[in-house]
Amino acid sequence: MYGLPPAALLISSLRTTAPYILLNVSMGDEAQLSTRACGCPLEGYGWRRHLHAIRSFEKLTSGGMTFFDTDVARILEELLPSRFGGAPTHYQLLEEEDPGGEPRLSLLVDPAVGAVDPSLVADAFLRALGNASPGDRAMELMWRGIGVLRVVRASPRMTASGKILHLHRE
Repeated sequence: MYGLPPAALLISSLRTTAPYILLNVSMGDEAQLSTRACGCPLEGYGWRRHLHAIRSFEKLTSGGMTFFDTDVARILEELLPSRFGGAPTHYQLLEEEDPGGEPRLSLLVDPAVGAVDPSLVADAFLRALGNASPGDRAMELMWRGIGVLRVVRASPRMTASGKILHLHRE
């Protein structure tokens, strides 16, 4: 489908009892599909397809909190460049795990931006995320409290095709 990643999950609801009929609706998630034997009772009915590596391509989830990609994109493309300089391609979130397996988000700021105070950049990013609603404010405070976000002076990571995505996963 146009505009969706190749592994996007699409759902359809064709039951007469369903309140809505849905045909190939994206919920913003993607997964890998494989066929294998698992030994469960459903395998006896021919159900051998399995989904794995399920994740969202429209939402950012880290530290138990979820934000929409559109909010993150607006902050990276508009707010940070207008406040600290540089271009939209100079800012990127890098999702990683620390050595203990805890989630870690690095906000990459390209050195081409020039001198910036990392604490001010982090504060501006988190404050903008928390401005959308009271729920988003709670998520912002949670991220601040557990120290999920750190600012790193490094060039954003490119995909094999040369694109700079808003969120890069290691």
